[in-house]
Amino acid sequence: MPTNANLKPNERELMKLIRFFSKRAVALAQTGELTEDHSQLTNACQNLETQLYMHAENRAAILDKRERLQRIIEENAQCPKCGKADMLKKNGVATNEHGWKSNTYRCRRCNTTFTWNRPNNPWHMAEFLEVYMKQLEENASKEVNEEVQAHIAQALANMQESLDRLRPVLQISDEEVAALEEKELEMDKMIHQFKNYLLIEKIKLDTWQDPK
Repeated sequence: MPTNANLKPNERELMKLIRFFSKRAVALAQTGELTEDHSQLTNACQNLETQLYMHAENRAAILDKRERLQRIIEENAQCPKCGKADMLKKNGVATNEHGWKSNTYRCRRCNTTFTWNRPNNPWHMAEFLEVYMKQLEENASKEVNEEVQAHIAQALANMQESLDRLRPVLQISDEEVAALEEKELEMDKMIHQFKNYLLIEKIKLDTWQDPK
Protein backbone atom coordinates (compact mmCIF):
# COMPACT_ATOMS: atom_id res chain seq x y z
CA MET A 1 0.00 0.00 0.00
CA PRO A 2 1.63 3.28 -1.08
CA THR A 3 2.08 6.00 1.53
CA ASN A 4 2.74 9.73 1.45
CA ALA A 5 6.12 9.34 3.20
CA ASN A 6 8.15 9.85 0.03
CA LEU A 7 6.00 12.65 -1.41
CA LYS A 8 7.16 16.26 -1.63
CA PRO A 9 4.91 19.08 -0.31
CA ASN A 10 3.51 19.97 -3.76
CA GLU A 11 2.79 16.29 -4.40
CA ARG A 12 0.94 16.00 -1.08
CA GLU A 13 -1.18 19.05 -1.95
CA LEU A 14 -2.18 17.46 -5.22
CA MET A 15 -2.95 14.15 -3.50
CA LYS A 16 -5.44 15.94 -1.20
CA LEU A 17 -7.29 17.26 -4.25
CA ILE A 18 -7.20 13.85 -5.92
CA ARG A 19 -8.66 12.26 -2.79
CA PHE A 20 -11.43 14.90 -2.72
CA PHE A 21 -12.51 14.17 -6.28
CA SER A 22 -12.17 10.41 -5.81
CA LYS A 23 -14.51 10.47 -2.80
CA ARG A 24 -16.92 12.70 -4.68
CA ALA A 25 -16.98 10.27 -7.62
CA VAL A 26 -17.85 7.42 -5.25
CA ALA A 27 -20.69 9.48 -3.76
CA LEU A 28 -22.02 10.40 -7.20
CA ALA A 29 -21.85 6.77 -8.34
CA GLN A 30 -23.91 5.70 -5.33
CA THR A 31 -26.64 8.22 -6.18
CA GLY A 32 -26.50 7.49 -9.89
CA GLU A 33 -25.31 11.01 -10.69
CA LEU A 34 -21.84 10.11 -12.00
CA THR A 35 -21.51 11.66 -15.46
CA GLU A 36 -19.04 10.85 -18.21
CA ASP A 37 -17.10 14.03 -17.40
CA HIS A 38 -16.90 13.05 -13.73
CA SER A 39 -15.76 9.57 -14.71
CA GLN A 40 -13.03 10.90 -17.01
CA LEU A 41 -11.78 13.26 -14.32
CA THR A 42 -11.68 10.41 -11.82
CA ASN A 43 -9.67 8.24 -14.22
CA ALA A 44 -7.22 11.11 -14.81
CA CYS A 45 -6.81 11.53 -11.06
CA GLN A 46 -6.20 7.81 -10.57
CA ASN A 47 -3.61 7.71 -13.36
CA LEU A 48 -1.79 10.70 -11.93
CA GLU A 49 -1.90 9.22 -8.44
CA THR A 50 -0.19 6.09 -9.78
CA GLN A 51 2.43 8.23 -11.52
CA LEU A 52 3.08 10.26 -8.38
CA TYR A 53 3.69 7.22 -6.20
CA MET A 54 5.87 5.50 -8.81
CA HIS A 55 7.95 8.66 -9.25
CA ALA A 56 8.24 9.19 -5.48
CA GLU A 57 9.40 5.61 -4.92
CA ASN A 58 11.91 5.85 -7.76
CA ARG A 59 13.22 9.16 -6.40
CA ALA A 60 13.58 7.73 -2.89
CA ALA A 61 15.45 4.69 -4.23
CA ILE A 62 17.88 6.80 -6.29
CA LEU A 63 18.56 9.26 -3.46
CA ASP A 64 19.02 6.43 -0.95
CA LYS A 65 21.47 4.71 -3.31
CA ARG A 66 23.29 8.03 -3.76
CA GLU A 67 23.50 8.59 -0.02
CA ARG A 68 24.87 5.09 0.59
CA LEU A 69 27.43 5.62 -2.17
CA GLN A 70 28.57 8.85 -0.52
CA ARG A 71 29.28 6.89 2.67
CA ILE A 72 31.45 4.14 1.17
CA ILE A 73 34.66 5.97 2.04
CA GLU A 74 35.97 4.47 5.26
CA GLU A 75 38.11 6.97 7.06
CA ASN A 76 40.82 5.91 9.45
CA ALA A 77 41.53 9.40 10.66
CA GLN A 78 44.17 9.83 13.36
CA CYS A 79 45.18 12.85 15.35
CA PRO A 80 48.42 14.26 13.84
CA LYS A 81 49.63 15.14 17.35
CA CYS A 82 49.04 11.97 19.38
CA GLY A 83 48.43 9.50 16.54
CA LYS A 84 45.26 8.21 18.22
CA ALA A 85 41.75 7.91 16.82
CA ASP A 86 39.63 6.99 19.85
CA MET A 87 39.01 10.58 21.01
CA LEU A 88 38.27 12.17 17.63
CA LYS A 89 35.04 14.08 17.08
CA LYS A 90 34.02 15.17 13.60
CA ASN A 91 33.21 18.89 13.67
CA GLY A 92 32.82 19.96 10.04
CA VAL A 93 33.86 19.75 6.40
CA ALA A 94 36.61 21.71 4.65
CA THR A 95 37.20 22.28 0.93
CA ASN A 96 40.76 22.48 -0.41
CA GLU A 97 42.23 24.21 -3.44
CA HIS A 98 41.16 21.31 -5.71
CA GLY A 99 37.55 21.62 -4.57
CA TRP A 100 37.77 18.33 -2.68
CA LYS A 101 35.77 18.05 0.53
CA SER A 102 37.41 16.52 3.59
CA ASN A 103 36.23 16.05 7.17
CA THR A 104 37.64 18.14 9.98
CA TYR A 105 38.10 16.68 13.46
CA ARG A 106 38.89 17.73 16.99
CA CYS A 107 40.96 15.46 19.17
CA ARG A 108 39.53 15.71 22.68
CA ARG A 109 42.72 14.24 24.10
CA CYS A 110 45.01 16.90 22.61
CA ASN A 111 42.40 19.61 22.00
CA THR A 112 43.74 19.73 18.43
CA THR A 113 41.62 20.57 15.40
CA PHE A 114 42.71 19.28 12.01
CA THR A 115 41.50 18.45 8.50
CA TRP A 116 42.01 14.85 7.41
CA ASN A 117 44.24 14.49 4.36
CA ARG A 118 41.78 12.41 2.32
CA PRO A 119 38.47 13.36 0.63
CA ASN A 120 35.30 12.24 2.40
CA ASN A 121 33.37 11.13 -0.71
CA PRO A 122 34.07 8.73 -3.61
CA TRP A 123 33.87 11.40 -6.36
CA HIS A 124 36.66 13.49 -4.89
CA MET A 125 38.51 10.37 -3.75
CA ALA A 126 38.70 9.20 -7.39
CA GLU A 127 40.26 12.54 -8.37
CA PHE A 128 42.59 12.36 -5.38
CA LEU A 129 43.76 8.87 -6.38
CA GLU A 130 44.52 9.99 -9.92
CA VAL A 131 46.73 12.83 -8.66
CA TYR A 132 48.35 10.58 -6.07
CA MET A 133 49.05 7.88 -8.68
CA LYS A 134 50.81 10.41 -10.93
CA GLN A 135 53.03 11.40 -8.02
CA LEU A 136 53.82 7.75 -7.31
CA GLU A 137 54.70 7.15 -10.97
CA GLU A 138 57.10 10.11 -10.88
CA ASN A 139 58.69 8.77 -7.72
CA ALA A 140 59.00 5.29 -9.24
CA SER A 141 60.79 6.68 -12.29
CA LYS A 142 63.43 8.22 -10.02
CA GLU A 143 63.77 5.19 -7.74
CA VAL A 144 66.85 3.00 -8.25
CA ASN A 145 65.99 0.32 -5.71
CA GLU A 146 64.22 -2.47 -7.59
CA GLU A 147 62.42 -3.72 -4.49
CA VAL A 148 60.97 -0.27 -3.85
CA GLN A 149 60.05 0.01 -7.54
CA ALA A 150 58.19 -3.30 -7.34
CA HIS A 151 56.36 -2.16 -4.21
CA ILE A 152 55.26 1.08 -5.90
CA ALA A 153 54.19 -0.82 -9.02
CA GLN A 154 52.01 -3.11 -6.92
CA ALA A 155 50.48 -0.15 -5.07
CA LEU A 156 49.72 1.54 -8.40
CA ALA A 157 48.12 -1.64 -9.75
CA ASN A 158 45.90 -1.93 -6.65
CA MET A 159 44.81 1.71 -6.88
CA GLN A 160 44.11 1.41 -10.61
CA GLU A 161 41.97 -1.64 -9.94
CA SER A 162 40.00 0.28 -7.31
CA LEU A 163 39.53 3.19 -9.70
CA ASP A 164 38.39 0.90 -12.50
CA ARG A 165 35.70 -0.51 -10.20
CA LEU A 166 34.69 2.86 -8.78
CA ARG A 167 34.43 4.97 -11.93
CA PRO A 168 31.52 3.07 -13.58
CA VAL A 169 29.55 3.11 -10.31
CA LEU A 170 29.98 6.88 -9.97
CA GLN A 171 29.05 7.44 -13.60
CA ILE A 172 25.86 5.40 -13.28
CA SER A 173 24.90 7.31 -10.13
CA ASP A 174 25.56 10.66 -11.83
CA GLU A 175 23.45 9.63 -14.82
CA GLU A 176 20.61 8.47 -12.55
CA VAL A 177 20.61 11.75 -10.63
CA ALA A 178 20.71 13.82 -13.84
CA ALA A 179 17.76 11.85 -15.24
CA LEU A 180 15.92 12.25 -11.94
CA GLU A 181 16.42 16.02 -11.94
CA GLU A 182 15.04 16.22 -15.48
CA LYS A 183 12.04 14.07 -14.49
CA GLU A 184 11.49 16.24 -11.39
CA LEU A 185 11.10 19.34 -13.54
CA GLU A 186 8.68 17.53 -15.82
CA MET A 187 6.61 16.24 -12.88
CA ASP A 188 6.62 19.59 -11.06
CA LYS A 189 5.23 21.29 -14.16
CA MET A 190 2.52 18.67 -14.58
CA ILE A 191 1.63 18.81 -10.87
CA HIS A 192 1.33 22.60 -10.99
CA GLN A 193 -0.94 22.52 -14.03
CA PHE A 194 -3.16 19.69 -12.81
CA LYS A 195 -3.44 21.13 -9.29
CA ASN A 196 -4.64 24.45 -10.71
CA TYR A 197 -7.13 22.63 -12.93
CA LEU A 198 -8.55 20.69 -9.97
CA LEU A 199 -8.73 23.83 -7.85
CA ILE A 200 -10.78 25.52 -10.55
CA GLU A 201 -13.06 22.48 -10.79
CA LYS A 202 -13.47 22.50 -7.01
CA ILE A 203 -14.39 26.20 -7.02
CA LYS A 204 -17.04 25.48 -9.67
CA LEU A 205 -18.67 23.01 -7.27
CA ASP A 206 -18.96 25.66 -4.56
CA THR A 207 -22.04 27.36 -6.01
CA TRP A 208 -24.72 28.98 -3.90
CA GLN A 209 -28.16 27.52 -4.28
CA ASP A 210 -31.26 29.50 -3.40
CA PRO A 211 -33.13 27.51 -0.73
CA LYS A 212 -36.42 28.73 -2.27
